[in-house]
Amino acid sequence: MGGSVRRAYGDLGYGPDRGPEPEYNIYSDVKAAQKLFVSRVPIFMMPLDSTQLLLDENKRTLLFSTGSRLTNALSALYFQWLRSTRTPTATLFDAMAVAYAVNPELCPVEPLHIVVDDKGMTRPTPGTSNASACLASDSEKFFHFLLPRLMAPRAESAH
Repeated sequence: MGGSVRRAYGDLGYGPDRGPEPEYNIYSDVKAAQKLFVSRVPIFMMPLDSTQLLLDENKRTLLFSTGSRLTNALSALYFQWLRSTRTPTATLFDAMAVAYAVNPELCPVEPLHIVVDDKGMTRPTPGTSNASACLASDSEKFFHFLLPRLMAPRAESAH
């Protein structure tokens, strides 16, 4: 998960286009990101464009009401996060990168040549592809993939 090709934080595609902005994982270490994008290793890029997945109230209620050890732990983590951020709707940025590793159909990729500038912007430029980037995802499809897995009954060990 990293970068911003066309969308900024908070841009879910409903309002006016604000364009991209530096994304935390890239601007936190611009030099490392620059080295990565010229390294010729295969890169599957999940930028802000496809990873702003909102765990809204309906999804939280469904998830947390399951009452398993896993969902109770997730609920506790959510409320710790809520207390520190004062933002009720969590955005699951990194979850798409993990989900993509399990099911690439959740975030179709396209080949791009990405350059990381000195401000941490991930800019598509002409040239040979150095990244396979997912620029759009289907939030509902993602949550239909994720939530049943998190709510599935598991054998709970007695400790």
